[in-house]
Amino acid sequence: MNTPRTRRAAFTLIELLVVIAIIAILASMLLPALAKAKTKATGIKCINNGKQLSLAWIMYADDHAEKLPPNKDGTGVGGWVGGWIHTTAGPVNLPDCTNINLLKPPNGLLYPYNPAVDIYKCPADKFTVRIGGQRHPRTRSISMNGCMNGNSWHTALIERNWWTYRKLTEITRPSSQFVFVDEREDSIDDGYFLVTVDNPDTWGNLPAIYHNGASGLSFADGHAEVRRWKDSETLRPGSAGARKAPRDVQWMNERASMSRTNSL
Repeated sequence: MNTPRTRRAAFTLIELLVVIAIIAILASMLLPALAKAKTKATGIKCINNGKQLSLAWIMYADDHAEKLPPNKDGTGVGGWVGGWIHTTAGPVNLPDCTNINLLKPPNGLLYPYNPAVDIYKCPADKFTVRIGGQRHPRTRSISMNGCMNGNSWHTALIERNWWTYRKLTEITRPSSQFVFVDEREDSIDDGYFLVTVDNPDTWGNLPAIYHNGASGLSFADGHAEVRRWKDSETLRPGSAGARKAPRDVQWMNERASMSRTNSL
């Protein structure tokens, strides 16, 4: 006896298009939320890195009669970090960009207090350098406030009127004085971040804008935060030209040092 063949169910074209449209709508709703969650997670990791570096910096001072680690302008050995990782102008030394030994003694003096090399870099920094035909991430995106035991041409200009802190005990507002900051990826070079406390509206070095126009900073009391910048010149990509940003520069200067006259 012949039985009727079972009819196979199938999507019509309209049903298929409806399913595709629903998937597209769900994706458009979920992807921004996922991107926001990823950005938030990156910011949390950046803050943690800053905390770890600041704690290492404090422990160094505790072990050296409150003296702060040297913050050198250039490539000399014996600073908080070594190397020159600029890639576009001036002396370019590409091997320094990927050399983790520049984070370790005798080049980097904080490493014994925390041997995790990833704390020297913001996870949002995706900058790479080309060496031998291949792309490699740099080892560092963070620089130190030039007023924290800095030694540069600028130090000589400002230290009569502004504090260049040499000892931890000289910092009277540790929760308000920053130590480390993410520097702009196409301008970072040595470990010294130039802060123009003698100029109320012009950047010396530029902070990074990795976190949707914000940078990670850590402070002398060990805490860290992400600062969202306000001036358009700070937020403009690249590093060319003088950048006048009165709101952002003033905020940074107030947290970089104090006037010797006002702090008496």
